[in-house]
Amino acid sequence: MATASGSIHANTGFLQQFADELDPSAATAAKAAATEVRGTVSDCGDPLPGCQQFNATVTRVTDQIIAFCVEVEQGIQAYASVARDSAAAYVYGDETGRTAIEHAAAPQSTSGR
Repeated sequence: MATASGSIHANTGFLQQFADELDPSAATAAKAAATEVRGTVSDCGDPLPGCQQFNATVTRVTDQIIAFCVEVEQGIQAYASVARDSAAAYVYGDETGRTAIEHAAAPQSTSGR
């Protein structure tokens, strides 16, 4: 199907279904797991060789995973919103166009006859 610049050609039912199937729960679960792991980092007490460096690395990596998961959650939610909004705009445009065509095609009453 050809598309023109600024136009949408889409199966609105598919867009709605697709938007409803976008689920950030996997990213949320990964974020929760990373948060839990980060919480297990404890003070080395009697410093073992490499313990401080290991803990610092665990903290840094889990912080990066958490930040990434937050971005994924937000991205999925934003993409679903765009898909829903696009479907709604397409349906609105289709209905508006159909109404205009029906109005233009309807017999016009003439006054004074």
